[in-house]
Amino acid sequence: MTPHPPTWIRVSECFLSLQGEGPAAGTPAHFVRLQGCDVGCHWCDSKYTWGKSGGREISIDDALDEVRSLGEAPMLVITGGEPLQHEGVYALLARSLGRWSRVEVETSGVEPPRMSHAHLFWNVSPKLPSVTPRWADTWAHARAWAQAPNATFKLVVGSERDRDDAVRLIAEHEVPAARVMLMPEGLTDDVVRAHAPIVVEACKRHGYRMSPRLHIWLWGPKRGV
Repeated sequence: MTPHPPTWIRVSECFLSLQGEGPAAGTPAHFVRLQGCDVGCHWCDSKYTWGKSGGREISIDDALDEVRSLGEAPMLVITGGEPLQHEGVYALLARSLGRWSRVEVETSGVEPPRMSHAHLFWNVSPKLPSVTPRWADTWAHARAWAQAPNATFKLVVGSERDRDDAVRLIAEHEVPAARVMLMPEGLTDDVVRAHAPIVVEACKRHGYRMSPRLHIWLWGPKRGV
């Protein structure tokens, strides 16, 4: 007998804001931020989500009702933490599709893709060697992600070394340039701006796109935005 899919998830926070990064940046969106991540990026702006015992465990239906009660938005973003380390994430997605015109999942890529849908979009952010000892794990499924419908790679660059590593890893894993966005690292607008020229030149040279960090520009490293 096939077991019933999980109907509960551990949530860090639910909020209504603008998507600050990636191909849909600037779009009003509901956010469900899941709790738990063991990737360990040193510049992470949501380290409060790392512990798997943090947050609160609620039903999927209650989480979706809660975020819908905050106001209207055309898009839902499932973020973290690392959403794909959650047993209930695919049940959450199944119940979300059809209720929003666009559903995005933000993931490090540490797990392979297991679902596709015309309205489901993946923001895949594998890590660079300077960021975490687990960086190679986040590239293990890169070729599968590069073939997944509606997947965009979003790499965070904070130095010339990061830029060079990004270009090398993108080529090694045969990720099409049209699917790549580079984003300047930083938890303040000044730091983001300082790293932006490195990203701009790499995008011009290699045909990548540049992702903003609108939430940092607007609010800095504040929770719930």
